Amino acid sequence: MIILISCQKNERFYVEKVQKYHVGVSKLSIDDSTSLDFIKISYLHVGDKEYLFHQNEFKRTIQVFDLKSGFVENEIRYPVQEPFGLKVVQGITAVSLDSIFVFLPLSIRGTLLINGEGEILDRFMPNKEEDLEKSLINHVSFGAMPTLLHEGKIRFIKLPLFELSNPANINEEFRFETIYDVENNLITEIPESSFPEFYHNKIWAGQDLQVSRTIDNAGRIIYSWKYLDSLIIVEGRNLNKVFSKSEFLNKKPTPFSMIPSSDQKAQHIIENTKYYGIYYDKYRDLYYRTVQLPGIYDKNGILKEMDSRRGFSVMVLDNNFNKIEEVRFPGGIYNIYRAFVGKQGLYLPKNNVLNPDLVENYLDIDIFDFTADE
Repeated sequence: MIILISCQKNERFYVEKVQKYHVGVSKLSIDDSTSLDFIKISYLHVGDKEYLFHQNEFKRTIQVFDLKSGFVENEIRYPVQEPFGLKVVQGITAVSLDSIFVFLPLSIRGTLLINGEGEILDRFMPNKEEDLEKSLINHVSFGAMPTLLHEGKIRFIKLPLFELSNPANINEEFRFETIYDVENNLITEIPESSFPEFYHNKIWAGQDLQVSRTIDNAGRIIYSWKYLDSLIIVEGRNLNKVFSKSEFLNKKPTPFSMIPSSDQKAQHIIENTKYYGIYYDKYRDLYYRTVQLPGIYDKNGILKEMDSRRGFSVMVLDNNFNKIEEVRFPGGIYNIYRAFVGKQGLYLPKNNVLNPDLVENYLDIDIFDFTADE
């Protein structure tokens, strides 16, 4: 009884803390041809308006949602026909209402820049690699790993194509970030984006070998690794590590001693606390580091549901990476993988598959300002 009362008090405390920072809701109107998943998105702030660009795979369009009204203000039909069209779109990055990068899978070659009418403004064709394996760039652009345009260069996060279960492959040679210099038509890799030593020559679950990164107003590149209590800060040629540990992390993750089965990997993913993403809030000069809390593993359960049931926290850091606050959120409501930063704060979509209030024709996005009580 004492334990139960204590847990109830803790839960009330966490709920009240969340409500303290809740400042608004954006309610997007969804048609029958739009999935609630919203995987490939890009936020844009223009004047006094905020937009969420969403790549609709079924319709082969980019929907431009007005975050205030919740309605689609424009729907851009990107090219799909040869010779320049894209059959499959890997991700999008909106630079303005009339400049949207559209990326294709496994390659930077063929990237399009289109306008608000879907017309091609530019097509980027860096030199081909003679080695087919080297020419494949398994880049991603969603969630905490967005493709960014910074100082005339497109920065891609990419994932390995080699066997991750082989500990010999987990070393400093692979680079997780690639830059395409638009003006000079050059592709380069970023040495600071390789596996940290903590991971080297060990066996981990593949999903846990990913990095999140963001760029702040000072041009600093900040990397956050799933099992690293420190952030890696790259400023010019200088690299620093800043301790940034969650108060909810009480067990250090350990690698596997041998190649795990699929059940063992799933259990490891669900039961361990890990850092998911790092986000920069340019409006408040703050950083948000999201933390996935431990869940309950059931080998007969559905992995996506077990993951969706987990709670998470948001660490709020100042411009010197000192922790100001850490706010714990309940599981089963928000989709931590779709969080993004906007003018009003941190935006958390409620398209969690277990959310009991989920409906097909609306996507609710709760907005949190962690400076609201200052």
